[in-house]
Amino acid sequence: MSEPRAKGLSLWVMPEGRVREGLAALIGGLAARLGTAAFAPHVTLLPGLSGPESEVLARARVLATELTPLSLGFSGVDGTGEHFRCLFLRVAPSPALRDAHARAAHRFGREPEPSFDPHLSLVYGMLDTGLKVDLKHELGPLAPPSFEGGCLHVWRTEGRAGEWREVAALALGSGADL
Repeated sequence: MSEPRAKGLSLWVMPEGRVREGLAALIGGLAARLGTAAFAPHVTLLPGLSGPESEVLARARVLATELTPLSLGFSGVDGTGEHFRCLFLRVAPSPALRDAHARAAHRFGREPEPSFDPHLSLVYGMLDTGLKVDLKHELGPLAPPSFEGGCLHVWRTEGRAGEWREVAALALGSGADL
């Protein structure tokens, strides 16, 4: 079976500094070990945006001015049978993150997703259930407790995960490019 492909542009909140480096190393190590794709650590705020890149960026800049930095906590390692949610760190629910998702959805002419389930993926793919259970136990102690997201990242998420590219990083509270 071929790897699922994403579409359009996506809005992400990403860890910074040492947390980002540690999670990137963890994701990269798991990808090498399991033969899966590596990708940048992120929590998707809104996926699959279509339209001209310049229009998406203009709306994202306005959105970034409306948001404040987000403190995101993790509540454990989990996994599903979905390719993009194979193994992930569950993000603890917070009113600020739900509000950010709702604002993003409205800014882009969508309704907020009732099933918005924020997470930071560690593995994309399809793994045996037993291996996932073992990995959950192994990875739990390695996960950071939380991270601060100070930017709204716009990524072109066309094609396979290895082909995705960052378009802009916008400071929350100002919308300025970093």
